[in-house]
Amino acid sequence: MNELDERQVVDYLEQNRDFLQKHPELLARLSIYDEPNGTTSLVKRQQSLLQNKNRELTDKLSHLIDNATNNEHIFKVFNQCHRLLLKTDTLEALQEKLTQTLCKGFNLLDCQLIPFNPDTHQTLLDQRFSVQTSFLGRLSQDEQMLLFQKTVGSVAVYLVGDKSTPTAILAFASSDETHYHPEQNSVFVLEFIQALDIKLSQL
Repeated sequence: MNELDERQVVDYLEQNRDFLQKHPELLARLSIYDEPNGTTSLVKRQQSLLQNKNRELTDKLSHLIDNATNNEHIFKVFNQCHRLLLKTDTLEALQEKLTQTLCKGFNLLDCQLIPFNPDTHQTLLDQRFSVQTSFLGRLSQDEQMLLFQKTVGSVAVYLVGDKSTPTAILAFASSDETHYHPEQNSVFVLEFIQALDIKLSQL
């Protein structure tokens, strides 16, 4: 049977899905050869395919639920941070309260809100923020000490303000080297940084 003939058979069966019900004697004779298990009935093969499909759908649903739960948690933590902006009147108090809220909320090793100093941070700016205003991943030992004064695993670092003249750096650190990575979604933190930039301009 050539490829065109096979396509015609497939098309016919698609258009006449009750064909095997009308011809049960054919169904009883059909089988699919499977290398590891020998000859398997068509019904068992269909059942196996459906079970595999069901597992795939279940895994996808579980992944979606996990993502939704995680996003809800992130949203709640940053809502707390937004409220801090309304209640805090000094940079020192804001630094302390943000560190407490974010470290506790996300189980972080450290969190720092650092006023940008061109003399201190320009090299970091040139090396890590040439394309965008955020960096997620691993820093060099010198960069870790510059931002956190300690060795950390992975980081998420964001510029506050315009990239050419930032006002501050917001940096998160995890002890897990794989916790932060470039593919992560930063929607909630980027929204918060816009509000943070406005607040810093008022202090």
